[in-house]
Amino acid sequence: MGEVSYEPLIKEMTWSYSRIKAFDDCKYRWFLKYIRFPKFESKDLFFSSYGIFMHKLLESYNKGEKTAEQIKTEYLRDFRARIKARAPSATVFKNYFMDGLQYLSNIHPSDNKILSIESKAEFEICSWPFVGYIDLLEQEEGGKILLIDNKSKVLKPRSTRKKPTRADEELDEYLKQLYLYSYYVFVRYGKFPDELCFNCFRKNTFIKVPFSQEAYQSALNWFLGKIEEIVVETEFAPDIEFFRCRYLCEMQDYCDYYRLSKG
Repeated sequence: MGEVSYEPLIKEMTWSYSRIKAFDDCKYRWFLKYIRFPKFESKDLFFSSYGIFMHKLLESYNKGEKTAEQIKTEYLRDFRARIKARAPSATVFKNYFMDGLQYLSNIHPSDNKILSIESKAEFEICSWPFVGYIDLLEQEEGGKILLIDNKSKVLKPRSTRKKPTRADEELDEYLKQLYLYSYYVFVRYGKFPDELCFNCFRKNTFIKVPFSQEAYQSALNWFLGKIEEIVVETEFAPDIEFFRCRYLCEMQDYCDYYRLSKG
């Protein structure tokens, strides 16, 4: 790959947070997914299948298409059929199943005005085409706009420590996605969201982070810097890590390094 430039192809791409994040996780994964096999059939993986299933249930509930009891019944009835891939362990499988059931058993409608549900956001960031899907946009009675992302990932609210903790840094990484989506909110509603929120449904934790213009600009700089890095990349070296390769990477069936690591 070192002698081949994919710059013309890369410059024609439509970008997303997940496309950038895939490059950060493993450059070879990115090459396989977006250059070598752009029309591949996605592989069923436990964590991604679980997240998609829960998102669909929450979408149908928030849109008023199904009641709380109906989505709970669907969860119990279809869980095994929808989550076919093996979990890392029986304990992980049980915990995820029980966490989802607990959340759906106690779900209740929001008191806020719902502006959009699972809306496709297509816009440009500094002339780069961008697409994302916003799980939920709500507006409080006082006018505050909340940009909400439903997450199976367990995040922690920001600590009050002077030096950021690992959990704080992880939260900031995930906030980059919502800051990129914030520009779409600005274009659509004439203002940035007042708060960026994560509904970490597995532990029923709702995290609110006040919008920061400084953090927003930092996210834009990160996004633009990553594209510049991808455009000139030629090596696409793998980043091999057992758990991520085995349970998080959808390209494992195409990856020579993964096959070699299995012996």
